[in-house]
Amino acid sequence: MSTKPLILITGANQGLGFATATHLANTGRYHLLIAARSLEKAETAIQELQTNSSTVDSTALTPLVIDVTDDDSIRAAAQTVTDRFGSLDILINNAGISRPADPTLGLRDSFRAVFELNVFGVAVMTATFLPLLRASTYPDRRIVNVSSGLGQIGIALSPTSPYNVHAFALPIYRSSKTAVNMLTAVDAVTLAEEGILAVAVDPGYCRTNFNGNRGLKDPGVGSLAIVRAATEGNAKEMVGGFVDDDNSLEEFGW
Repeated sequence: MSTKPLILITGANQGLGFATATHLANTGRYHLLIAARSLEKAETAIQELQTNSSTVDSTALTPLVIDVTDDDSIRAAAQTVTDRFGSLDILINNAGISRPADPTLGLRDSFRAVFELNVFGVAVMTATFLPLLRASTYPDRRIVNVSSGLGQIGIALSPTSPYNVHAFALPIYRSSKTAVNMLTAVDAVTLAEEGILAVAVDPGYCRTNFNGNRGLKDPGVGSLAIVRAATEGNAKEMVGGFVDDDNSLEEFGW
């Protein structure tokens, strides 16, 4: 059992997930569940966190195997958390992809591959871990969904936005994040009375494997928005908008 608030981060072995874990581990205030698709990847991430900082508490880092496209994997992970900790305080749904790993897929299968991870994964993770969040007595329980401004229809249509459709078409990725925004909005309303607050995050265009390292900023910077959404400020004030990468709150818009 841990006396520190328990945070689960999916896709925590690389990119924004690992950068988020780094920031949170360095505070020394949280027990982190480092979730990855394999135990080896999760344990390697933990070793790297310890190597990067001599002050990281190794006893507050627990590897967890989760493939968010596999319901059995998600259920098994929830059972592991139940058996070891009994509850969960904060869930960060970070795992995502921008395009299918297989470039030969047809259009329908390409949509299916991205939605399986980005949308269905978020929905099933939240539903499966919700009983553990409900079991928590932590006063600031949160569900943080890592989304993107590219999922906003207003930005897609804007003639002046540098992230409009002319600059980045990406219909599959954009529509998946629009769906994540709606999942967040629904959870924000339906869970608020229980004191569980759902918040969306727009970390910005960061250099990660997610985009072939073509982003404009370091993931260590973009992940600060995820940290804020998960642990800082008044989550009630964040509901209905994005916690974004320049330390402000964007409206969801349409």
